[in-house]
Amino acid sequence: MQPALRAACGRSSSSARASIRFPCATRLPTPAFVCSKSITPATQAWKRERLKEAGLALPASLTFVPIDFERQSLAKGLAGAGFRSDCPAFFQWLGVVVYLSREAILVTLDVIASIPASAVVFEYTEPFENHSPEGCTRLMAAAERAAARGEPWLSFFNPTELSAILRGKGFTDVEDLRVAEMVKRYPSALATGLSISPGGHVVRAEKRRMM
Repeated sequence: MQPALRAACGRSSSSARASIRFPCATRLPTPAFVCSKSITPATQAWKRERLKEAGLALPASLTFVPIDFERQSLAKGLAGAGFRSDCPAFFQWLGVVVYLSREAILVTLDVIASIPASAVVFEYTEPFENHSPEGCTRLMAAAERAAARGEPWLSFFNPTELSAILRGKGFTDVEDLRVAEMVKRYPSALATGLSISPGGHVVRAEKRRMM
């Protein structure tokens, strides 16, 4: 099994919104590819310094691969870091999709779908008009705050549309959960006080290995 790979990827250089998720990485049964929105060497250095300050040692199997989804090839970037596209892989692509163009999203999904027995988990947001007036107001306020930080929301999907896209790319097992549905799965003690934003979905799409 190839070493677990981690990538700090995306389009925004905002370190405050960077996503670093590597605890338990070396215990995963398949390689893991975790995406954040950091693309600059300075931001990646900032994140690594935060890890050092927290006393979290980086395992030898951990590889950082900065990629700009809008301008660079994900396949080439991973290959250059030693990733083997002929082995099963799990892609954790959270906090990224809404900030990317639709074209960049679809191209990235094509790369993931080209890997045998691959799986991906990512978030997306429904269009504003899909929500109640109150929900729409809250969602637009969140989008305006993001734009003010220089991180505009670029892409939205309808659930049925996204399901069709994923299945069309060869993902045979697709699960789409609203944030509220996920919170219900938490033990009550953990769910207390969680903020549920409108419009949020998390999708798991898996391409099973052919026998």
